[in-house]
Amino acid sequence: MDDTAIDETAIDETAMDDAAVEDVDNLTFEDEQIGTRGLCNVRNYISGLMPEISAVVVLFVLSGIAGYFYTALNPASSDIALEGLEDLIELIMNMTPIEIMLFIFFNNAIKSLMAFVLGLGFGLIPLLFVISNGYILGVVTYLESQENGFTYIFLGILPHGIIELPMILISAAMGLRMGLNVLNAMAGRYVDIKGEFKQGLSVFFRFIAPMLLLAAGIETFITPVVIGLFTGTI
Repeated sequence: MDDTAIDETAIDETAMDDAAVEDVDNLTFEDEQIGTRGLCNVRNYISGLMPEISAVVVLFVLSGIAGYFYTALNPASSDIALEGLEDLIELIMNMTPIEIMLFIFFNNAIKSLMAFVLGLGFGLIPLLFVISNGYILGVVTYLESQENGFTYIFLGILPHGIIELPMILISAAMGLRMGLNVLNAMAGRYVDIKGEFKQGLSVFFRFIAPMLLLAAGIETFITPVVIGLFTGTI
């Protein structure tokens, strides 16, 4: 083989290597575009959901206030509101930390998913979901404030609640949106219910569920440490 053939072979191999590198770069760029586009879709979806989010937040706050003051006026009513909670706490106390994290995650994820899916029933279930959770939080806030003070409650909720509560409320808002879509369709207006439902499921599994898993991890491993440092037990 002469020098010219060797040079041509080397040039061809270099060109192939450059093409392979360019293909990898293109794939990486496309993957980044897909990831960015996915985040934009979630952001745009939630931005368009602001009227429903505002409604469920107001309802949640009002329910919490109602639970707090009704319990203050009638402490015995807390027994009904928190019925079954002691058994649940006892069950959790017998679990390992990983089991507790998974239990919290699946409990919140399943209920949030149901609040979205069952919103197809005219949006009633997500509204009841928000009212019940807000009311119970108000009851617990009153009882704990009497025993441990508001700082204890704040530290016991903030680490994980800053993630968990928005995800739960967004899920309820998504369910409310589905209910409103059904009502609009019944009124003769064109609504792409199937498309809205698929988009909501995508947002739930790509954004809400992972964030609920993160919140469950914080609630299991970080919140107890914060409470322990505050109370002096750590």
